[in-house]
Amino acid sequence: MIKNVDALDDVEYYTRADVGFRCKRQLPEDKARNLFDKVFKIKLDLKRKGRLPARDQKLLGCKSVVTDTDKAITNRGNGGSKIEIRMSNIIKNKNNLKGAHIE
Repeated sequence: MIKNVDALDDVEYYTRADVGFRCKRQLPEDKARNLFDKVFKIKLDLKRKGRLPARDQKLLGCKSVVTDTDKAITNRGNGGSKIEIRMSNIIKNKNNLKGAHIE
């Protein structure tokens, strides 16, 4: 059913990507055609709504906005937040008490 030729457009490309293997290898001809048509219509609706990405869409550039949340995540490795520091101190103290004999 699906021949080894280039896809005509983005809709066909994404349809082949989703169901191409099943249509070529696993399903009989009539079921493969029905599945291909069904997924093709779904992808076509997505394209009409503007939610299907273009095949040749480039990745985002390196320029990005650094937010406070990003900074907080980066600083987690540098000592951590107050609660993380407190928990690590509790664990250290607990480990120190294991070796000590309290009478």
